[in-house]
Amino acid sequence: MSARFCFYVFVLISLFTLTVQAQDPRTQIMTRLLGEQSPQELEVKTGLVSYIFSESGGTLKSVYLYFSAPWGNPPVEILPDVKVKPQDLSRLYAEGATFPFTLTVGSVPPEAPYQAEILPSEDPKIQKVTFTHQNDTLRIQKTFTVINAPDYTIDIELRLENLSPEMLSLPEGFQLALGGGVQDARSEARFLFDGVRSNEIVQNYKVFDGLGFVGTSLLLWLRNNPEQNDIRPWVGVDSKGRQILGVRSTGLTLAPNESRTYHFTLYAGRLNLVFLEQAELQHVTDHGLWSQALAGVTKFLNLLYEYTGNYGWALILFTLIIRLLMYPLTRAQFHSMIKMREIQPKLEKLQARYPSLTQLRAMYPKMPEDELKRRARENREELTKKQMELFRKEGVNPMGGCLPAILQIPIFILLWRVIIYSAEAIHLSPGFLWMSDLSQHDSLYIIVALTVLAQIVQGKLTPVPTASGQNQAMTWLFPIVFGFLLKDLSAGLWLHYLVSTLVQVGQQLFVMWELRRRPTPTPTEPEGALETASDGSHDQADH
Repeated sequence: MSARFCFYVFVLISLFTLTVQAQDPRTQIMTRLLGEQSPQELEVKTGLVSYIFSESGGTLKSVYLYFSAPWGNPPVEILPDVKVKPQDLSRLYAEGATFPFTLTVGSVPPEAPYQAEILPSEDPKIQKVTFTHQNDTLRIQKTFTVINAPDYTIDIELRLENLSPEMLSLPEGFQLALGGGVQDARSEARFLFDGVRSNEIVQNYKVFDGLGFVGTSLLLWLRNNPEQNDIRPWVGVDSKGRQILGVRSTGLTLAPNESRTYHFTLYAGRLNLVFLEQAELQHVTDHGLWSQALAGVTKFLNLLYEYTGNYGWALILFTLIIRLLMYPLTRAQFHSMIKMREIQPKLEKLQARYPSLTQLRAMYPKMPEDELKRRARENREELTKKQMELFRKEGVNPMGGCLPAILQIPIFILLWRVIIYSAEAIHLSPGFLWMSDLSQHDSLYIIVALTVLAQIVQGKLTPVPTASGQNQAMTWLFPIVFGFLLKDLSAGLWLHYLVSTLVQVGQQLFVMWELRRRPTPTPTEPEGALETASDGSHDQADH
């Protein structure tokens, strides 16, 4: 093993170690109180979402998905009746809006004041906030657990405690509202009973799984703990006459100092099949073949991420696997292109034997136009026939050089969509080399420049039938134009394209070395035969 090879291995291992151990401030959660007068609002901001909670009713007043990948989903507010100013993320709320986790229980009004508290957390990825309301007989505590993870979920704990020395009876139980929809092109109310989706409340079910609103690209869903058999769905009407959904309990009786605790999970995010499966909500809507394909490739990419600890290395491994699977086609492509260049002189002589209409007009200016067109049509048919015969004799597939190039287009598009589909997870993961976030574009455009350079080198090595000035210009012009137009694509996609190009250059050099070692083929047709045939063709045309 040479010293140079050992050095390269050492560099790769060092880079791998650095990228795996890299930390990123996006893994932390920012929490702050808004305003100075009571009731205050509390913002909990993860790397993806800005949540606004309110001491008025202890409700969730805003879910703003501010993270967006290049050419991906734009920032959006999920809850209706809420407007967000992107400049400072300030909110405007419509009158009469029903916010998630508005609680009605006993004599406590829904807008009752709550006391907010930010609980300390040893894990920077987890933040708990509580909202507490207390009177002489009842203490209500809502605890929201926000996790900085790419799944758009919040865990909710509702605790009711009897503070009186007597038995507390709540014959109506409690009602906990989810809201009136999602801010999307459509918003449909749906329910899950025994894992089966329904558009209305059904009877005679065993387990109530949850309810929510499904939009075109957004989902607002409250999942019930299946062990809570006393929780039921309910449908109401808000002050504007719009349908609202929520859950209710059966009647409650609490002994002195007795408490009752309920657990729910809120999903407020995008309709991403991978995230829905993680939250066990894949059945809330239908998923087409394209979504299933994206989810399948995304899971494979995530598997590579779990193995490597970094999406940069995961994308590199993914690219190497794709190029390895495509190598037989790539090898056939290069062989076909080399053979096409070798038989190019014979093709040119065939074309000289069967001139086109323009050439015939120059050769026979006095010949009638109808006769010229007839001869041109016959020449074209005969030329095609002779070319196919030559391809068969030489063992050349004229389409062999096109298939790998065509296959790269859907692979490129698929990976582009997969990176957008995985953008949340990539955004919250460690960076790679100088690129702090592979879900965003490279602000220095280094990866773009390296890819363009690699493409130019590849173009220089690619065999072409004729080295014309136009072909030479396209060798460097197309990569530059391509890089300029798509420079703001995510750095992860450019990383895939760079590695794919470099691997293809290596495969191309290997195939060229392989072809240089082959024995020199014997000519299948004497050079003079084509010339004689060509002369005969011209003589026949003169007659």
